[in-house]
Amino acid sequence: MAERAAHLVDHVLPAVPIRQWVLTLPHRLRYQLAWDHALCRAVLAVYARALLGFERRRARRRRIADGDTGAVTAIQRFGSGLNLNLHFHTLVLDGVFTTDATGTARFDPAPPPTDREVARLVATIARRAERLLRRRGLVPEEQVDAPADPMAEDAPALAALSHASVMGRSVLGRRPGAPVLRLGRDPDAPWVTSSGPRHAHLQGFDLHANRTVRAHDRIGVEKLCQYLLRPPLGQERLEILPDGQICCTLARPWSDGTQALLFTPVELLEKLAALIPRPHVNLLIYHGLC
Repeated sequence: MAERAAHLVDHVLPAVPIRQWVLTLPHRLRYQLAWDHALCRAVLAVYARALLGFERRRARRRRIADGDTGAVTAIQRFGSGLNLNLHFHTLVLDGVFTTDATGTARFDPAPPPTDREVARLVATIARRAERLLRRRGLVPEEQVDAPADPMAEDAPALAALSHASVMGRSVLGRRPGAPVLRLGRDPDAPWVTSSGPRHAHLQGFDLHANRTVRAHDRIGVEKLCQYLLRPPLGQERLEILPDGQICCTLARPWSDGTQALLFTPVELLEKLAALIPRPHVNLLIYHGLC
């Protein structure tokens, strides 16, 4: 993690303002993309083209006709509760590069995106992603004539583990089909979806773009890269209880008050198995100028 983050800072990302965009996907897409890496790359391409096109259009409004930008995406497969939650963390140059009359490259920083622009962008991404799924014959799972699940046909055990992990449930152990046990949860807490600036949610697509790093803040960029490339959890968050169960403390409490999760040893192995990508899958993708 640290070595790859240092490589991004030293050899890939220039000393310009950088914004982190995070796209979270609907549950049905998380399951499909976790197994089908080609489909995952196709949806990522839709998302990346929308982001880069958004920056180029904003540059044209600033009278920069030939501006171009770049980005790098880390495909994360995990949520904070060790659930299978495939989503995209993308570092985008917060502006565009252009060349002057002498051929010298210069960077033109962009103003922060507005809440309305982020909302329009998530709507564009959702619409294009659904269009991609229709072209490939993939339909929402609630439809009666949904296509066969290739993952269930090829690896039924892993398919069951992955589907349960997406939904926050267990397959193995003493409580098959039950939700993962939570500690500190308030059962009456409201379900919070989207809130805060530069944050938009539409039909399961959630886009967040409120974290930035200033130009020349290389330490800040490296910390952000380490966050993108981090493992699902640190060992210090795990504790074996006297009854043999394993307590996984959350890095931050959830909105419903949950502070930790309880697993039997088999349930913990089940969750970790679902997070392992298939062989020869690249989880760090470059776009545009980077």
